[in-house]
Amino acid sequence: MTTTVSDLVPVSGLGRESVSGDLLAGIGFVPEDRCAATSIMVDHHFEKTVSHDGQVEVMPLADAVVTYPWLQDLMFSLIDPDSDETLRRAFESTLRPLGTFTWVKPGAVLDKPLQSFSFMTVPQERQFVHDVTVIGEGAVVDSLSGNGVTPALTHGRHVSVSETFVGKNARIRSLDVERWGRRMDVRSYTATRLDEGAVSSSVSVAVSGVRNHVSTSRSELAAGAKESVHSVVFAPAGTHREMITWTDLRGEGARSEQVARMVSDGGEVLNESTLIGSAAGVSGFLECDGLMLSDRGYIDSVPALKARTDKAQLSHEASVGMVDEAKLDYLMAVGLEADAARDLIVQGFLDLEDQSLPASLKSTVEDLVSAARAAEM
Repeated sequence: MTTTVSDLVPVSGLGRESVSGDLLAGIGFVPEDRCAATSIMVDHHFEKTVSHDGQVEVMPLADAVVTYPWLQDLMFSLIDPDSDETLRRAFESTLRPLGTFTWVKPGAVLDKPLQSFSFMTVPQERQFVHDVTVIGEGAVVDSLSGNGVTPALTHGRHVSVSETFVGKNARIRSLDVERWGRRMDVRSYTATRLDEGAVSSSVSVAVSGVRNHVSTSRSELAAGAKESVHSVVFAPAGTHREMITWTDLRGEGARSEQVARMVSDGGEVLNESTLIGSAAGVSGFLECDGLMLSDRGYIDSVPALKARTDKAQLSHEASVGMVDEAKLDYLMAVGLEADAARDLIVQGFLDLEDQSLPASLKSTVEDLVSAARAAEM
């Protein structure tokens, strides 16, 4: 039976029944008949893991390691569990691994996206998720993913590990959206390996308030691989975000472009991005732009370039500024209230029109930014 957003009755409150159609749609869910595969996890259980395309397998990670013994060699091969105390504790846990295994077969050209979502619905819950994705050689894939909480949940802790292996000459486009509770602690670890000639294009959106979110991302690019990463971040008062990114251009001719748009409305944002040119003919570009809406909070942007050969071309641009008062005065002069004018400026700065976001999700992001600002005031 196919599940659509309309099949899920909106419910307020807590518990698994609160994962409503509106909540799913708010972080990018589309009807199953428009997807190649769907995975939905709520708290510590899977509500659904189903594939509608024979070229894709999707299943709980705990089942996958038994079905495919070779998966043991991939788990924690890109992320060292001893590199971080939080990771080490999760790695040493005796509980069954909770997460999704997704395998797109070599040569598959999917005309519908994959989608994977996880939710927390129990206050003060602790959730650890480990996802492994394998994109076979020559495959072409679109991916939707998201993490969220039920509307009434404010406190909890979430730790996630995501390892993605993109095969030779494969192509993947991905969109990831997060919507956490305002008093939550979140740690996320992401690692991607792009084999020779692989291409990855990703957009991540994080605009809800959260007490503390530390994200660490690493990617390795082989010869001729290309990566484009765009991040949209909003931090209302009471929010602390740290984004630490390492990109290693290991193979000849590898290329990377990373763009981060960060807005602080009283929140704290630390962005550390490092490009490493390790082979001849590689090129990389970092763009880090910050917008301060008040004199509270901060944005620390630290771009770093590390050349390991004289034939690497690496560059960066970074800026942090305040709202353009002339633009604000103009918008208010043509009839907008001050708050509406500021929201419009923020939306323009975040550059949503140029991101690969569905129209419905652009509207959701705009509403989240407005709601976060209203809650902060």
